[in-house]
Amino acid sequence: MSGFPMKLQGFALLALLLAPVTVHAETLHIRLDQANTGAGQCQLVFVLENSTETEFEQLQAEVVLLDRDTRVLRLSLMDFQSLPANGLRVRSFNLPDLDCAEVGRVLFNAMGPCTPLEARECTDALRVSSDTGIEVLK
Repeated sequence: MSGFPMKLQGFALLALLLAPVTVHAETLHIRLDQANTGAGQCQLVFVLENSTETEFEQLQAEVVLLDRDTRVLRLSLMDFQSLPANGLRVRSFNLPDLDCAEVGRVLFNAMGPCTPLEARECTDALRVSSDTGIEVLK
């Protein structure tokens, strides 16, 4: 930048500092794929995609099911079991005495254990979404 006047050098440096940076973060993505009611229970089917280099030996989440008015329907500890590095898994949970139509939101309240990571690291890597009419939050 030595050929530029000092004022232009400052603007060029500021433009570089303010330019958007694209970061491809490693994520643990949990997507609610299906919510099926039948036989007196609600079956929630999740697709887990691990785009990290970490193999999860154990992956659990404290999940809160809320109705459309944000009232707690159920608090559950969901054991997603193991998940290979850069892997994909499907896990299903049957929740007795619950109609899926009552569920408005699924909140991932806390992560852990998620061996070998600390719960905070696991929560930081977590991304959630839904392919159903149920909102999923973290």
